[in-house]
Amino acid sequence: MPIRPFSCTLSTKLRNLSINALSTLLMSTLIFGLVSCSSAPQPVKPSSTKTQPAKPSAAKLLNLAKQAQSPERESLLLEAAEAYIDARQFNRARDLLVDLNSDTLPDRDYIKHTDLLSTVALHQGSNFLAHGILTKPRLEQQWSNMEPQTEVSLREKRAQVFALLGEAQNSVAERIQLSGLIDNKDQRQANQDVLWQNLMSIPFATLQQLSQDENGQAARGWYSLAAINKNNQIDLEQQREQLQQWLSVWRQHPAHDNLPNDLRLLQSLIEQQPQQVALLLPMQGKLAEAGEAVRDGFFAAYFEALANGRHTPEVRQYDSSGDALAAYQQAIADGADLVIGPIDKEKVTEISLMPSLEVPVLSLNYPDTPPAEPLKGFYQFGLAVEDEARQVARQAFLEGHRQAMVIIPSQEWSERSARAFTDEWEKLGGAVVNRTQFQTGANYSGLVKDAMLIEQSQIRTREMQELLGIPLQSSPRSRSDVDMIFLIADPAQARQIKPTFAFHYAGRIPVYSTSQVYSGQPNPKADRDLNGIRFNTMPWLFDTTSREKQAVAQYTTSAAVYGRLHALGADAFRLYARLPQLEQVPDMRIYGATGALHMLSDRRIEREQIWVRFRNGEAQPLPMVINENDIQY
Repeated sequence: MPIRPFSCTLSTKLRNLSINALSTLLMSTLIFGLVSCSSAPQPVKPSSTKTQPAKPSAAKLLNLAKQAQSPERESLLLEAAEAYIDARQFNRARDLLVDLNSDTLPDRDYIKHTDLLSTVALHQGSNFLAHGILTKPRLEQQWSNMEPQTEVSLREKRAQVFALLGEAQNSVAERIQLSGLIDNKDQRQANQDVLWQNLMSIPFATLQQLSQDENGQAARGWYSLAAINKNNQIDLEQQREQLQQWLSVWRQHPAHDNLPNDLRLLQSLIEQQPQQVALLLPMQGKLAEAGEAVRDGFFAAYFEALANGRHTPEVRQYDSSGDALAAYQQAIADGADLVIGPIDKEKVTEISLMPSLEVPVLSLNYPDTPPAEPLKGFYQFGLAVEDEARQVARQAFLEGHRQAMVIIPSQEWSERSARAFTDEWEKLGGAVVNRTQFQTGANYSGLVKDAMLIEQSQIRTREMQELLGIPLQSSPRSRSDVDMIFLIADPAQARQIKPTFAFHYAGRIPVYSTSQVYSGQPNPKADRDLNGIRFNTMPWLFDTTSREKQAVAQYTTSAAVYGRLHALGADAFRLYARLPQLEQVPDMRIYGATGALHMLSDRRIEREQIWVRFRNGEAQPLPMVINENDIQY
C-alpha cells in the first residue's frame, strides 16, 4: 500500500611493541589513518641494474664507531641504526638513535637521524613522538637540501602521523607536496586516494571555508571538490551538476582527469537508482514501536529531500511481523527495486538463508549467523554493539594504550561486545590482563577493589609489618599492569562504578566506554560521576542543525530511547541509492546520522562514530585523538 506522510503522535606513554603487532598496527591505523582505507605510497627507490655491494652488519658498524671520532662516529652509528631497521630490530635501532643528540649533528646526519627515528616511532606506535620529530623547525629549513627520495620518505611519514593525530589539513598539505615529488604512477594514485580520504574527514563547513581561503591553487581545488562530495551525499543529481561546474572551472587541476573513484560512479548511480523502495518493518507485536521509530527517521529524510526538490523513490511499507519472506515476495510483485528491512534478527536470518535474491535487500539488523558465502545483493546495516567495541579498541591502541582491563555486565549483548573488543585489541597487539563481570545492583566497590588487586596490596603491607615488627605508613596501590579500562555499562551502573576507580587508587587510568553509557539526554548533575569517561556514539545525538532530527521531534511522540532508531532510519534513506557505490569503492564513506558508514567485503556496513567525553557532567564531542596531557578527570 502507498505510504502517507507520517503523522505519528594526551602526551601518550611510549611503549615498544612486537614486530607482529607493529605490522598489524600499520595495516589497521597507519595505512587507514582512521580516515582512510587506501594503501599509503612507499618512497620511490632508484632502479639500477648494477649489483649493489653488501652492506656492513650493524655489529661491524658499531665496532667501527667505537674506534672513530666525531662526526664520523655519529655517521657510523646512524648506519648501524639503519641496519637494525632493515633487519626489523626496531628496539635496538631506537636505543642507538635516542642516545644521539640530534641538535649537534651536521645537517646531513640530522636529516638521516630524523628519518630513521621517525620510522621507528611510527612502527612502534609512538605517534606523538613521531609528530614531535617530524615537525621540528630545523627540519623545515632542510627541504631544499634533501635528496628527492629522502624528502618523499619524510613527507610520507608526516602525512601519516598528521592523519593519525587528527590534523587532516596538515596531512592534505603534505600529500599535495608529495604529488609533485612521486614519479611512479601507482604510488601517485595511492597518494591521491589517501589525500581524498583525508579531505573527507574534514567537516563540510571547514571545507567550504578552505576552498575560499587557501592560497595554493591545487589545495583550493581539492577543498572545493571535497565540499561538493560531502555536501550532496543524498542528492545525486545536484552533486552531478556541481561536479560538472567544478570540471569546467578547474581544467588544469590534477583531479580533473583523474576524479576520485566515488565521483566517477555518479552517472551510473543516477541511472540505476531504485525507483520504488519497500520498507519491511514490524507493524505489530513487541517490535512495533521500534519499527515505527525507524520508519519515522526514514521519512524525515525522505520528506526533507522532497522539500528540496531532490529525486525520491516511491515508497511502500509492508508488515514484517508475520511471514517476512512472504512480505518480501509481495514487495517484488508490487514492483520494488530495493527492500529495506527487516529489523528483527530472526527475520533477517531467514532472508540471509535464501539461495538468491530477486531484488537487493538492505537489512536493518544482522543475522544470528553470517552466511557461509556472502549472498549477492544482501547488504547489512544496523546498530551493532560489536562495531562500537572494535572502534574503542582501535582508538585506545592509537592513543598509546596496550594493557586493558574489561569490565562488563553479565548480559549476552555485552558478552558479544567484549569479545569484539578483545579480538580487535589482541589483533592490534594489545593484551587483556583482566576481565570482570558484574550483576546489576552488585557491590561495585568490591568489584573494582578485587579487579584492581587492592586486597593483595594490603596483604603485602601487613606481611611487611610482621616481618619488620614495626607499623608502616603506606597506602594500598592498584595493579600497575593496566593502562586503560574498557567499561560497558548503562548510565546508572556507570555512575556507581566510575567513582570507585578513584576511591581504589585507579582514578588516573583512562576509562573508555560505548554509547550505552550515555542516555542521550543532558543530565549534568547526575553525570558528574561519569567525568573523564570517553565513549563513542552517533553524531545524531549532538547534531543541533539536522532538519531530519527537527522533523522527528516536531511530528512524532517517540520516547527519547528511540532516538538511535530514528537515526538508523534516516541513514537507511541516505544509503538506498549509494549501495553500489559503497560496494565498488571500499574507501568511500557516507557521513550519516549514525556515523561514517563504509562497506566491508561481505557487504556489511560498518559505522565509525564520533568520540565524546564527560566533563563537568556534560557529554562533549572530542577531536579524533586525545593527548593524555589534555585529559581532565
